[in-house]
Amino acid sequence: MAVVAPFRALRYNLDKIAGMEQVVTPPYDVINASQQDGFYNADPHNIIRLELNRKRDSDSAADNRYTRAAEHLQRWMQSGVLKRDEKPAFYVSRTTYQDPDGNERVRTGFFTLLRLEDFDAGVVLPHERTFTEHKEDRLALIKKTRANISPIFALFPDDQNAVMGALQSAQAQAPDYDFIDPMGLRQQLHAVSDPAACASVRKLMADKVIFIADGHHRYETALNYRNHMRGQCPEAGLLASFNYVMVYLCSMSDPGLTVFACHRAVPRLDGFSAVDFMRHARQDFDELIIEAPGGLAANAPVLVEALAQAGRQRPSIGMACHDSDKLHILSLKPGAMDQEEGPDVFGPLRQLDVAVLTRMILEKILGLDNNARDMAHLISYNSDTRDTLAQVQSGQARVAFLLNPTKVEQVKAVAEAGLIMPRKSTYFYPKALTGLTLNLVLPDEDIAAC
Repeated sequence: MAVVAPFRALRYNLDKIAGMEQVVTPPYDVINASQQDGFYNADPHNIIRLELNRKRDSDSAADNRYTRAAEHLQRWMQSGVLKRDEKPAFYVSRTTYQDPDGNERVRTGFFTLLRLEDFDAGVVLPHERTFTEHKEDRLALIKKTRANISPIFALFPDDQNAVMGALQSAQAQAPDYDFIDPMGLRQQLHAVSDPAACASVRKLMADKVIFIADGHHRYETALNYRNHMRGQCPEAGLLASFNYVMVYLCSMSDPGLTVFACHRAVPRLDGFSAVDFMRHARQDFDELIIEAPGGLAANAPVLVEALAQAGRQRPSIGMACHDSDKLHILSLKPGAMDQEEGPDVFGPLRQLDVAVLTRMILEKILGLDNNARDMAHLISYNSDTRDTLAQVQSGQARVAFLLNPTKVEQVKAVAEAGLIMPRKSTYFYPKALTGLTLNLVLPDEDIAAC
C-alpha cells in the first residue's frame, strides 16, 4: 500500500530573492564542476549551497560541505529567504520543454511525501544499481541538514489520469511560481491544500505501486536515515517525519514523460584498439560500419537513426573508438546470450541493450567487473550523443558505447520482476528540479493529516 501525504514545504520567498531562475538547479548528480561554479555565482541563495556545497582543502569534522549546507539552511530560514507553508499541500508541477525532434511537450507531476517502504515489501520498486560513494554523500548531508533538499523522481500507473485530475481540479488558476529555469525550461508550480482533494489523492494512490525513475541513491539513503533515526528515537511512531521522504510523482501515462539513452564512455583503456576489439566482438555480434565524414560528432544524427532501426530487430549497441574514423553498430547474434546465466541477464533483462552491453562487452571483452563499473574514473555516463562522440574524437575517451533509450514499459517489467538494471540504464528528461520544494525532517515532528 503506497502512502502519500501532503506536507508543509519549505519554499523560496519571492519577496526575498531576485527570481526563482536564480536559485534552482538540476539534481546534484548531473551537475559538473563548471556548472557548480555557475550556480554559486548566480545568486548567494542558490540551492547549490545546500544541495552540492563546495569542498575545501581545509575541510574538517567540524567544518565541511555538510555543516556549511546546514548553516546556510538555518540562516535562510531565519532571514525569511526560505519560508515554510502554513498548510500541508501537494504541489503540482508543470515543465514545458522541447523533445529531441523539436516538439513542445509538457510533463505534469506533483511533489508529495511518500512513506518509506523496504524494497521487499513490493510497494516501492527500484530498477537500477547504485553507486556506494553517492549514498554515503547523501546520508552525510541529510544527517546535518535534517531536510530533503531534492526530490526522488518516481512513476506510478494511472491510465485514467485520475490522480492529476483530482489535483488540477482543485488548484488555483494562477501558479505560485512561473519562470524559465537555467536550462531554458518553463516551470510552473501550484500548491493544492484543499482537504477533499488531498484525501482523494491519498485514496487513489493507496493501491499503486511506485517505480523509482531517478534518485535511487536518495531513496536508499532515506531508508538508511530512517533506520538510523529509529535507533535514535525508538519511541517515535509511524507518523514520525523520518519515515517519509519527498518525492516527485509522475504518471507512467503522462504524455510529457521522456526517457533519453545513457551512453558509456571509457576514458582510459590501455592497449585498446578497434581492430582487436572487433576480433572478439564478432563472435557474438553482427557489425554494421557507418562512415563518418567530417568527424564522429558531426555524424551523431546518423548514428542515432541507424541504432534505432537496428534496435527494432534485436539488442544493438553503437560504438566509437578514438583510433577509428568510423562508427560501428553491433547487433547481438541470435542465441548469443543462451549460455549466459545470472540475475543480471535473467527474464526481461535478456533483451535490454544495456544488459547486453554490460555482460557481453564490458565484462566479457573488456574485463570491467561490477567493482570497476562502480568507479567514476573508469566509466563516465552521458545522455548527449554528440557530446559523447566528441569526447572520443578529442581523445578524452578511448572508446564509447551508445545505446537506444530504455522504454518506460521495460523499466516497469524489470522492476515488477524484482530485477535490477545496470547503473545508469535510464535518463528521464527533464530532471525534477531542485529548489521548488524542500522538506524538513524533524525527529520530534509527525506528518500532518489532510
